[in-house]
Amino acid sequence: MIGEEDPGPTIGEEDPGPTIGEEDPGPTIGEEDPGPTPPSDAGMWPKTVTLTVQELGNVGEHVRLSDGAVSDAGDLGVQSSRVIALRSPAGESICEMGTSFAALADIPTDAAGCATWAPVAYLSASSIHESDESYRIGLGLLVWDADRAALYRLRVLGDSYDVSAGSTATFEYEPVP
Repeated sequence: MIGEEDPGPTIGEEDPGPTIGEEDPGPTIGEEDPGPTPPSDAGMWPKTVTLTVQELGNVGEHVRLSDGAVSDAGDLGVQSSRVIALRSPAGESICEMGTSFAALADIPTDAAGCATWAPVAYLSASSIHESDESYRIGLGLLVWDADRAALYRLRVLGDSYDVSAGSTATFEYEPVP
C-alpha cells in the first residue's frame, strides 16, 4: 500500500538483490572506498595465468594481480623481443628470488631480503620452443602490483617463443600475507 515500507525478505528467503534497472548506490556518503585488495579467501589462491604476445617487439597481455583479470593493461605484462620477459609498468617492482623452486610455497616472501628490484624479469631466449621446454621453469619472483600496495610471490610454469604464432608466459602466483 502507499506509504507502507517494504519489510524486506521473509526469514528463510534469499534477498533477490536490486530490481532490474536499479543501480547499486555504491558506498554510503562519508564512507571511504577502500579500493581493490587481494582477497584473503584461501580457496581463491594461487591463481595460474597465461599471458600472450602476438608480435615480436610488442607488449602483449597484462594481468591485474588482485583478481587475475587478463587485459591490455595491468600490474604485470608479457613482452617478446629477443627474449620473453615479464614487465611491470612500475619501476623496481620485480625481484628474482631464484630459479629452482619446486612449489610456489617454497619462494621466500621477505621483500627486505631482495637484493635487486627491477621493472623486468627475463624468461627464455629467442630460440623457438614450447612452454614445457623453457629453461626458466621454477623461477621465483616477488612482484609488487602497479600501485605498490600489494606484494605477490610468483613461480614461472613455462614460456613459449614462436615468432609467427605468438609467445606466452605462464605462471602461478598468490598474495604475500
